[in-house]
Amino acid sequence: MNNLYDFIDDVIDVVRKKIEIKRKLNERNEKINIIQSTNNGYQPIYIPLNNNKYEKRKKKKENKKVHNTNLVSIPSENRKITEKDKLKFFIELYGKNENINQYRYPLTKMNILGKEYIFAYADISWDNEYGELVYHVVEPNISENDRKIINSIIDDLARTSELPLGMEKNEEYMKNYIIRQSLNIIKEKGYRIDPNKLPYILYYIIRDTIGYGIIDPLMRDPLIEDISCTGINYPIYIFHRNPLIGEIKTNLQFNSDEELDNFVIKLSVRTGRIVSVANPLLDAALPNGARIQITFGKDISRRGSSFTIRKFTEDPFTPIDLLLYGTVDFNMLAYLWTLVEEGRSLLISGGTATGKTSFLNAISLFIKSEKKIISIEDTAELKLPHPNWLSEVARPGYGPNRYGEVTMFDLLKAALRQRPDYIIVGEVRGEEAYILFQAMATGHAGLGTIHAESFEALMDRLLSPPINLPPSLLEVLDGVVFLKRLRYQGKYVRRVDKIYEIIGFNKEKKDVDRIISFKWNPKDDSYISSESYVLNKIAEIRNWNKNDIETNFKFKIRILEYMLENNIRNYRKIAEIMSMYYNDPDKLMSLVGF
Repeated sequence: MNNLYDFIDDVIDVVRKKIEIKRKLNERNEKINIIQSTNNGYQPIYIPLNNNKYEKRKKKKENKKVHNTNLVSIPSENRKITEKDKLKFFIELYGKNENINQYRYPLTKMNILGKEYIFAYADISWDNEYGELVYHVVEPNISENDRKIINSIIDDLARTSELPLGMEKNEEYMKNYIIRQSLNIIKEKGYRIDPNKLPYILYYIIRDTIGYGIIDPLMRDPLIEDISCTGINYPIYIFHRNPLIGEIKTNLQFNSDEELDNFVIKLSVRTGRIVSVANPLLDAALPNGARIQITFGKDISRRGSSFTIRKFTEDPFTPIDLLLYGTVDFNMLAYLWTLVEEGRSLLISGGTATGKTSFLNAISLFIKSEKKIISIEDTAELKLPHPNWLSEVARPGYGPNRYGEVTMFDLLKAALRQRPDYIIVGEVRGEEAYILFQAMATGHAGLGTIHAESFEALMDRLLSPPINLPPSLLEVLDGVVFLKRLRYQGKYVRRVDKIYEIIGFNKEKKDVDRIISFKWNPKDDSYISSESYVLNKIAEIRNWNKNDIETNFKFKIRILEYMLENNIRNYRKIAEIMSMYYNDPDKLMSLVGF
């Protein structure tokens, strides 16, 4: 009987303990809710305690709370881009027509026979048949007989013309050379051409010889990011920079396998390499710097040959462009400026076409002009104004054994012997990552991009083949900026989703301790700043107190405001402001009114 009473007492004790634990949990949740309700406008980084096990795991993965770590609050200035600023910016880029259902602008301007002509227009208009926007390329109408004459002249040019060596990249010289040779052929063959039609005939000859054929107007459109063709009898698609347009189809297409095969071969020749049945894949760069990927024939693509061209703006994106597009805000830009200025190492991460390279180029403008920078890329995309910048590009090998190949790994090893202050890697994706992280560990500032859409995916990439980093090297990385591209309120936008700071590698948990310093809030398209471990380390080295950090941020934000107010968006003009910031800050303070 006594044993039974003892058992009942034990059960009662267990129940009491469970009730007490539940009561404490409820009290803790109530406290957290009170804290949240009293902090108007502030959304804490750490998710409140939740009894749902999935939510607990999600919270634990997204943000590891680090104990006994000194953090400093990130200064926050309530300064936003006004709608007036954005409107002025978008009118400058895309024109004054706010009716996106009828959007027209010139593409191909050319001087022929002493007269200026506009030969091609972009006409983006609503197509009632398909019920969608279509990008129409509008070119001069010509007859079938005119087309036969054009093809005949092009054939004669291919047989008889010999281009002067070294002049291939001089577009104006090449254009005038083709015009002279074409006029000679017209005269010799006795073609009867209406003088009013002659400029149009010459335009098509130029377009189809030294131009890019039917996609030449698309290549000339500075507002197009991507051009893609998936096969014959399918429309060519483009991605437009205007946030209201995005990805749309064009009125252009290839109508036969022979036509498309010949076209992609011609494109491949321009890269200095060639596609064939034996080598049907090509990833290279065109002479204008655009990246191109080609598949040749039906052996590996059911629809036949295809291509995708990634274009880049002639003037690279700058920090002011990032502000105007809403990709960042003033506080975040001042924070990134401080990290780059102090030689901290950052990775820009995200999915395809999220703007990683453009973002990397923009924040690289914060580097002091006298610093030695070495950039290493597969395809030359970065464009910096720094006089002490060395741009290096990997070279593919030739033949099945890849003779003469120079990889990014080779270039990075060589770069370490050149004593760079900053090493910038266009895309981290292979064994070169080990060299980059070793360089960071030995005091070099490292910047780069990598394909990963979340922190967990990033860690998987870095710790798994082919990168295979030792976990201990992860703590030499200071931060990771995650970018995303999405449709938001009817527009295609790019936003910094989160910025993580790396605290260190936790050997017991075999995981990376980190905090989120910035997070995008989709409710009102704003950014929430939190605390920073890296800023605290910088403050210790610089012997800064809280007021020093705030003053530094305010000065940087005032400089950004000044550049915005005065429409200073060109990367070379911004470089002049940066030079003044580093070499004559008193003069810059007076200029911006700080």
